[in-house]
Amino acid sequence: MSHIPLVDSHMEARVEEVLDDIRDTLGVVPAIFRAYGNNSTILVAQWERYKHVMLTGSLSPKLKEGIALMVAADERSDYGIALHSAALQQLGVDPNEVLRIRTDPDHAHYDPKDHALLEVARHANSNPFDHSGQVTDDARATGASDEEIIEALAAAGLASEISHTAAFLSLPSD
Repeated sequence: MSHIPLVDSHMEARVEEVLDDIRDTLGVVPAIFRAYGNNSTILVAQWERYKHVMLTGSLSPKLKEGIALMVAADERSDYGIALHSAALQQLGVDPNEVLRIRTDPDHAHYDPKDHALLEVARHANSNPFDHSGQVTDDARATGASDEEIIEALAAAGLASEISHTAAFLSLPSD
């Protein structure tokens, strides 16, 4: 049971407008956004951030959701695993591939550059103080641009925040 109400109805107009936009965009309103609905300013900011990080940019949605799933799995976030697994399946990713991304991302079906960006994200999330630039250099050697490296890091950071917030609030999986 969630430690905070999940906003569904009887809310202020701005919250309702944002939740409607989320529903129209994603097809569902994930529990994390219903929790953020308790504070309209945070909801607006987090939805804008989500749209900019996960729904735009040069990296494919499959890669960004793969990064998010890998981060959630590394953090043992049941909520994040469920959320990002569902997102990958909505993108048409086979359930066996989703499982591979979650449990063995080194063998997921990504090209070498995307694998390098997965490693950048994983390393930044699990051990950000120990790489001496080698991980980013390795990504650049596969053709990853600095813009793509930053985008991968943003996806990892957002996924980590979602996992931590969901765990702290005991949010139910969607």
